[in-house]
Amino acid sequence: MKLIAIAASAALVLAPGVSVAQKSGAKPDFTLDPNYGEVSLETGFTPDPWTKSILAGGSVPASAVRSGCEGSVSAAPDLQLTFEAGEFDLTIRALASEDTTLLVNTPSGEWLCDDDNGGDLNPKVLISDPQSGRYDIWLGTYGDDMVQSTLEISELGGSDASGDGAPNTELEPNFGSVNLRTGFTPDPHEKPILAGGSIPAASAKSGCEGKVSAAADYQVFFEPGSMDLTFLVEASEDTTLLINAPNGRWYCDDDSGGGVNPKVLITNPQSGRYDVWVGTYGDDMVQSTLKVSELD
Repeated sequence: MKLIAIAASAALVLAPGVSVAQKSGAKPDFTLDPNYGEVSLETGFTPDPWTKSILAGGSVPASAVRSGCEGSVSAAPDLQLTFEAGEFDLTIRALASEDTTLLVNTPSGEWLCDDDNGGDLNPKVLISDPQSGRYDIWLGTYGDDMVQSTLEISELGGSDASGDGAPNTELEPNFGSVNLRTGFTPDPHEKPILAGGSIPAASAKSGCEGKVSAAADYQVFFEPGSMDLTFLVEASEDTTLLINAPNGRWYCDDDSGGGVNPKVLITNPQSGRYDVWVGTYGDDMVQSTLKVSELD
């Protein structure tokens, strides 16, 4: 499907606050709090692309705001972007293992939508000469199931549409970072992580299992002593673990932590940054707990 971009003066475009009569009465509503929060970016932002893991889908037809828009979305936007524009175009794109759609409301009230312009079944909206202001973004699906996806926002065109992508250590981690030094307490250090993504962990290292997000889930800045360093994930479902060490070496594991829990033991750890991904085997996200320890 080609990108639909309808000028605000056209009869079928909805300015903010104007509703469309639908049998269900439901429509995407930019006045609701976004499901995955807000982000403020200004021209020249890094890393580019900026990414966010999002569960795409909902029960509201995207066509409720513009005839021809595809898929079902949530009533609330998935993400609210406040953007300070420069001389570059703005690309908004989604990556997923299943067919997803994209719906965007621009600062002027213009509705933009797309299905497959991002390559394969991925949607992409390219906004030439973007305005500064607020962009409300929805990711949709064709079925009732939610689909794990990665939203990309870029001034450089985003990642390569022809490939599956790969875990990227240059992206901002999904769940933040921590500074630890030998002897840290409490031990283990724990962090809740929503595991999963749309990118094969094997794209980082052959033989690694599961799917992860493009961005690392967590960054650990570590100053070692004489003890080894252990990364362990606990969850009620099968998860995997992928780690990039300060020297660039990739570690991965599936079930070494007991049951279906993954564990990576790093002997004689280096000082520096450890990028950590927690993966899953299916498309669903899995709530997990990442544990970092010197005592295991």
